[in-house]
Amino acid sequence: MRATIWPVYIDAKKTKHEGRKVSLEHAITAPKLREISRAAKKLGLNPDVEKDKSYSKSWWENSGRVTVDKTMPKREILMKVSNIIRGYREK
Repeated sequence: MRATIWPVYIDAKKTKHEGRKVSLEHAITAPKLREISRAAKKLGLNPDVEKDKSYSKSWWENSGRVTVDKTMPKREILMKVSNIIRGYREK
């Protein structure tokens, strides 16, 4: 089974209404597809990047998405991915 990670799911500048799925405490500013993919790879989730896809609530923006193997609950995947990205940025 696969899960989709849209950048908006972990973006600190987005509201819950706009699609953010994690708390501001776990969210990061302007996540990039490359960062999400790298973090998912570190978790062993076999990521696939699709750059030309648009999130339904912002269909005019080609934000892209990353699909990953769903080996744990989606919320847990999102929090772990955002924490790994935060760790990369702090280095």
